Amino acid sequence: MQVTRRAKALLDFLAVEGKRLSPLLILTHDHPDPDALASAWGLAHLARQMGGIRVRIAYGGAIGRAENRMMAERLGIPAEVLRPRELDSFEHAALVDTQPAFRNNRFPPRRKPAIIVDHHPLNAATRADFAWIDKTAGATTTLVAEALLASGVRVPPRLSTAIVYGIGSETQNLGREATGRDLAVYQAFWPKASVKTLWNISYPRRSSDFFATITRAIRRAFIARNVIGTNLGPLKSPDRVAQVADFLLTHENMRWSIVTGRYRGRLHVSLRTTDPAGAAGPLLKRLLGGRNRAGGHQMIAGGALDVGADASEEKWREIEDAVTLAFLESRGVKRPEDRVRPYENA
Repeated sequence: MQVTRRAKALLDFLAVEGKRLSPLLILTHDHPDPDALASAWGLAHLARQMGGIRVRIAYGGAIGRAENRMMAERLGIPAEVLRPRELDSFEHAALVDTQPAFRNNRFPPRRKPAIIVDHHPLNAATRADFAWIDKTAGATTTLVAEALLASGVRVPPRLSTAIVYGIGSETQNLGREATGRDLAVYQAFWPKASVKTLWNISYPRRSSDFFATITRAIRRAFIARNVIGTNLGPLKSPDRVAQVADFLLTHENMRWSIVTGRYRGRLHVSLRTTDPAGAAGPLLKRLLGGRNRAGGHQMIAGGALDVGADASEEKWREIEDAVTLAFLESRGVKRPEDRVRPYENA
């Protein structure tokens, strides 16, 4: 099988290049989600076991979502915030769940990493000493876990739990863009995972800000045919945008959700759809003008536009409205009166 060959190729690369690669910085995308955290930890374990490589896992931004913080804390994931100029101190780096040209990480786009493992579509500018880009997997964690299974190395229970949660979170418990490969890996690691810890991660205590954001999202929500959307305004964490997009799509009879939110001078946008052939990633990329401003898959997409921390309220609203209207037009909604706000005064 092709997948088996790629998994073995990663193992061979780590074994042969181990001395050269040590120390290795493993970098996730900014504000890492469970898929990024689990795949980074899995790759770190492989690097140590197969090549004797000293490893550090780092990320830009913050782990904002309550479930993600609980995952990192309860499992003791050894990932830390990227320090200023830290990239310069590492000759070798690996990227997981992202690629250099994407605008969601701190890696210099013209620098070539030693390793890339990612399940997002291949970017034309992507280069690495070893690259495993495979969009046929539902999660990057699946790829790394396939290599772990092929290696035969012992996987600790906490890492097994991270793998199960990483795949489950990315695929919404194997219901969104999951493949037989994701299911096979999930089943392989499930017996080694802690069910109690998985429950604690899935149902964390939530902050007042979370409830304020959900309230704002619902009151500002519009519905147009089978589309539901909202604008969240200024946020304390950009991953609220994706979280609310997932939440709104649970509304009955809705097939698409679009959510925008402001964070540190950037307008973050998330698209979700129940259509397995929805092409959400390419659609959002077009809406945001290309140039790696967005990416995603058939049913899930995210991106951001630079607006400016000092931009006026008028400028922010102009761009928010332009993105939302362009999306609605792509869904056949062209008249403002087609939109209703059923919860504005609820």
